[in-house]
Amino acid sequence: MTLPPSDDFGSIPIVDIRPLFDARDHEGALRVAHNIRKAAVEVGFFYIANHNVPADLVRAAYMCAKYFFRLPDEIKNSIAINGAHRGYVAFKQTVLEGARIADLKESFNFAYPFTPEHPEVLAGKPLVGLNQWLPNEATWRSILEDYYQHVFEAGQRVLEGIALSLDLKRDYFRSMYKHPLVRARLLHYPPQPPEAAAGQYGAAPHTDFGCITILWQDEVGGLQVRNRSGEWVPAPYIDGTFVVNIGDMLARWSNDLFVSTPHRVVNASGQERFSIPVFYDPDFDTTVECLPNCATADMPPKYDPIVAGDYITAKYDASYSYRQKKPAA
Repeated sequence: MTLPPSDDFGSIPIVDIRPLFDARDHEGALRVAHNIRKAAVEVGFFYIANHNVPADLVRAAYMCAKYFFRLPDEIKNSIAINGAHRGYVAFKQTVLEGARIADLKESFNFAYPFTPEHPEVLAGKPLVGLNQWLPNEATWRSILEDYYQHVFEAGQRVLEGIALSLDLKRDYFRSMYKHPLVRARLLHYPPQPPEAAAGQYGAAPHTDFGCITILWQDEVGGLQVRNRSGEWVPAPYIDGTFVVNIGDMLARWSNDLFVSTPHRVVNASGQERFSIPVFYDPDFDTTVECLPNCATADMPPKYDPIVAGDYITAKYDASYSYRQKKPAA
């Protein structure tokens, strides 16, 4: 599929992915793939509608986030972030690449449900480990695990659309997501105080590290996406949708055909903001090298192959204070 160049974007497109859930609707799937490719090449962001994640489940996950972040600090800190990046991260623990000031947010992270006996755990691979859950909160845990599974399947459909957009087999990526580095995060942004220092953000301008991100956000707003002209374009809440964006790893994988677009969160609403991103990355040992049909004689592969898990781990090590060695006293 070849797309003509277009003017710079001033809004984020919406892609209806319903046909990707019907194996019989091949023509519909190709239309979705065309729309995904156009958005991935020109914008790097798009909304997805008709994603098969029940609205009641999304609402329940949102309530789980509100419940968790209103707990006393001592309870949240009882499941503080572990070496596999699962658990609670307190305020101002994240400094994104290029930022001077830590982000004004707190988070709770959970991911693929590894067991202690899983070979990936026994191998001691970074970012592979056990989730941490609040004790005696079985319903809260169950809702979030259910949410993870539903968004995981929606992500598989988006990857099918991406594969088709590159004239690859529809299931090209599925074998790379058997025990993946797919990580979910509950996020809480307090209102940004008027006296906040210059350069203080809920999330400083950045690009995401990985393959794709699938984001639910509440109605408060604050997500902004930078177009090529340097203008910050709002990406507001749209009922019944998720926001999907291309990450650095998929841009690299596609030989920069797809763009990883800078974005930020500025919570100037005077209200709390909640969001739930799912960072949708493959198995640790996945080799990321130029995808088929993403290079030509005039545009050869730009990047050497990398291992997905090593790449993501290095990015986390550089961004989170808890992962950085403290200077000797």
